Amino acid sequence: MSFVKPCVFNNFEERLHKRMNNFYTLIYLNREIKEKINGGFFRFAISPHKDVLHIYVEKDGDTSRLIFSANSRETVLFHDYYRPPKKRNVIDFFSMLEDKKITGMKLADKDRLVDIHFENGDYLQFKLFSGHPNVFVVRDDEIIDAFKNPEDVKGEPPIEPHAPTFKDEVSPRRNAKNQMTEINPLLPRNLLPYIIEEHKVAEMAPENVKTFTNELSQALKEDPHPRVLKTGDFCLWSKQWLNISSEKECDTVNDCVAFAYKNAVHLRRLHNKKEDVTEFLERSKAQKESLVKQLEQADKSLKRSEKYEKYGHLLMAHAHEKINEGTAELTLDDFYEDNDPITIPLKEKKDIAENAEYYYEKAKDAKKSYQNALKRLPKVREDLEQVTQLLKEIDKIDRLYDLNDWIKKHKKTLKEFGYGGDDEKQAKSPFRKYQEGKFEIWIGKNAKSNDQLTSHAHKEDIWLHARGVGGSHVVIRMGNRKEYPPKQVILKAASYAAYFSKARGMKSAPVMYTKRKYVRKPKGAAPGAVVVEREQVQMVPPTKPKK
Repeated sequence: MSFVKPCVFNNFEERLHKRMNNFYTLIYLNREIKEKINGGFFRFAISPHKDVLHIYVEKDGDTSRLIFSANSRETVLFHDYYRPPKKRNVIDFFSMLEDKKITGMKLADKDRLVDIHFENGDYLQFKLFSGHPNVFVVRDDEIIDAFKNPEDVKGEPPIEPHAPTFKDEVSPRRNAKNQMTEINPLLPRNLLPYIIEEHKVAEMAPENVKTFTNELSQALKEDPHPRVLKTGDFCLWSKQWLNISSEKECDTVNDCVAFAYKNAVHLRRLHNKKEDVTEFLERSKAQKESLVKQLEQADKSLKRSEKYEKYGHLLMAHAHEKINEGTAELTLDDFYEDNDPITIPLKEKKDIAENAEYYYEKAKDAKKSYQNALKRLPKVREDLEQVTQLLKEIDKIDRLYDLNDWIKKHKKTLKEFGYGGDDEKQAKSPFRKYQEGKFEIWIGKNAKSNDQLTSHAHKEDIWLHARGVGGSHVVIRMGNRKEYPPKQVILKAASYAAYFSKARGMKSAPVMYTKRKYVRKPKGAAPGAVVVEREQVQMVPPTKPKK
């Protein structure tokens, strides 16, 4: 067993959370989804995107999907129409449940845990809370598989529901939001600030807060009005309770949750793509502003040229004289400035004539630099204006398809500025990615990236790391193939692992490799730290990947 030390980097990530599955939402979703899938058959489950699981269910000859998002920003479970699964770059899950009949669906008492039961006694447990949502396959009160990080939870018992505490009275000294959640901790907290402001709850006496909260809760239980607000939040209250305009109103909770999720995904993809292009353009703008500033000071090059040329003339006037070897400078009468003394630095291994020639060359280079600056300045100014205009245009775009059309329209210009090149893609990706034949090799960039890489890798992927030193985690993507890749692929990936480690300067370095399922992260371990089992070791020369 090996323990890999982490390599720590500073990192910061801002996240936007959209709460779509609070407990009251799940009450209605449980009823609606159960009606759709009860008596149906689990056909297969795939992950078409990171943190997203699609479960295909067949009932009465029709196939539909359950969509689960384990993304902590948009955790959600809903029923959706059939869409043919992707045939490439997908991973299958939960093969032990294939063709098993669904016999029931249950929501935990006052907790965001949903179970889907099967005829053989197994069940899926959906954990829809905390920063680590997941789906577990449970058999005989033991987790036997999971959507995310299965090796970390196999053999553990399923999660027990944990109902929050409901108080009969509110604390008079607490703020309005805390008073309301004392009475009912299951209220959707993201919407409470709007409720408090609209109904002036902060001005209510404690007994009135209690009465109002109970009425508000009763509306959630008995009078749902599923809608998606203009803020992007899912809401069950009517406009009588929360007078915020609706983006979408639905007949079922499931339809509105599906809309809210797809809208959140759309906005996230828009944000990420727009941020990617905007950051590139802002960097480009800053570079061009700096370049314009430099080029506008080109007259300094002309002054340097004049100075160097004068040095050359003064030295040539004394070219017949000899100087001691190692002389670092020479003081002469400056016949351009009333014979005032002037000190000229010398190249120690050159005589006076050679130093004069040296300064003539420098004068020539400085003059050329000045002339080049004059030629380049109009084009750089034009590019700066163009980048500034592109930034103004992209700032106004608020739809993903409009952004895609805009990028397509300006593809040539963006490419000329350098957007979309290999270096740019590698800089934006959370991992370095390289192709070796039909195999893709992923390489972590830092401790956090290493954690993400290992977490994201499939259990059959090949995991590599330079042995005994800090460095990047490396993964060979296997596409769910259970055999090892050809030896030359392992050697190539191992050489990359050696290069992106503290063994880079060695002629040959030991690199261990094993399947991802034999790599685990101990609870509480530092970023990038893992425990490795069943590893093999290969000696390889550190090699920098080719672009």
